Amino acid sequence: MPAGHNSEIEMLLAYLDQYRDIMVWKIEDLDETQARFRPTPGGNSLLNLIVHLAGVEWSWSEQVIAGNEIDRDRDAEFREIDSLGVPAAIDAYRKAGARTNEIARSLSPDDACAGEKGFSVRWVLLHLIEETARHAGHADITRELVDGKTGFSPADPG
Repeated sequence: MPAGHNSEIEMLLAYLDQYRDIMVWKIEDLDETQARFRPTPGGNSLLNLIVHLAGVEWSWSEQVIAGNEIDRDRDAEFREIDSLGVPAAIDAYRKAGARTNEIARSLSPDDACAGEKGFSVRWVLLHLIEETARHAGHADITRELVDGKTGFSPADPG
């Protein structure tokens, strides 16, 4: 659990980092077939979830917070999954998270987002925590269906 004496930005990023680590932990030791397992016909694989979350972080941090123009094709995130392997997906996700942290650390929680008026940096970070935590729950269920592994860290066997 993140320390309560850090700045607000550092606490928010620590919670976000915690859920990012869970997402990576859920997929990093799987082979390509296991990582692509879909729990239902309309469900997302663990690989889909990692790729989706990388796109989510990229768009919210670069476009909404920083105001940079980006080209995010949400549909392509799922179409192009066949050409992306687990290590590359994890790397892209980690880079997106590092960029989000870099952008957030340069601002105050109360700062208005440059790309979307009406949103504060705090609101975006809380949204990213919510989105990532929600998908971490999905990932836990999917991982259990793949090989029975549950929990949110090696120290938490479920």
